[in-house]
Amino acid sequence: MVSLTKSFYRVQLKIIFRKIFYFLIISLLISSFSLSQEPIINSDTLETLLVSLATRADNFERSLPDFITTETLTQESLEKKDNKLLDRNITVSRLTGRQLQITKKGSTQLDFQEIRQVQSINGKTVKVDRFKSRGPQVDGVFSSILLSHFASLDQNDFNFSLDSQIHNLRNRPSYLIKFVSRPKVSERQYYFFEGKRLISRQEGQAWIDKETLAPLRIEYKEINLAKNIESITYSVDYSTVLLGEDTFLLPIQATSEIQEKKVINRVFQEYSDYKKFSTDIKFE
Repeated sequence: MVSLTKSFYRVQLKIIFRKIFYFLIISLLISSFSLSQEPIINSDTLETLLVSLATRADNFERSLPDFITTETLTQESLEKKDNKLLDRNITVSRLTGRQLQITKKGSTQLDFQEIRQVQSINGKTVKVDRFKSRGPQVDGVFSSILLSHFASLDQNDFNFSLDSQIHNLRNRPSYLIKFVSRPKVSERQYYFFEGKRLISRQEGQAWIDKETLAPLRIEYKEINLAKNIESITYSVDYSTVLLGEDTFLLPIQATSEIQEKKVINRVFQEYSDYKKFSTDIKFE
């Protein structure tokens, strides 16, 4: 009886060890397969991404048709000391985006124009044909921010590096490109603050869709700050949008934050219901 019990335990131990062995082998195979599926990220990957982004940016302005979209603009002012809300306004507008061709000294330039028709402010319907928003907001969300970082000429104003890991943004596997302005930048890199034109020097990052190589988000902080400003940060999220029969890369939301000594100003911009502009479209 004792010998049978010992034999039984030997058999059971062999079965357990065999199961552990198979489990380890399968785990190693799965791990090896997963590693083999990870993309190799190196300097060539960064160069491929920058070339693709430059091509997209260089063709963007000329390919984009006139369009309309709904813009929801939320502006907040907070007391820096305790984050107390001082003021909050929500403005909903129908925004028309148009690419104007301007000829100067024999050369044709493109100038993007935004025209807003305000529909409501803080939930109350208004009729304002021309609207000038109060407080800071992200300018250039439709084209300038993309072009000023990744157009072929503007890439010369930045040093780029590529994170070694694959990230995930909005459920999309993505590369993460980091950038910082070079010590000397071109005259194209500037921003306006309270009517003054200032040289823009930035540090930021961009998430690039691993499959399509389209930018998903560009965010950065301004290094060259105006007097009495402690920080300025911007962020723009992009997505493909159907205009007519074609798709285009356009912003779906943008945020900005300007910190002064005592006050923080934040702005959230959301864009929805894009349509290709035509004479058949009527504002309501």
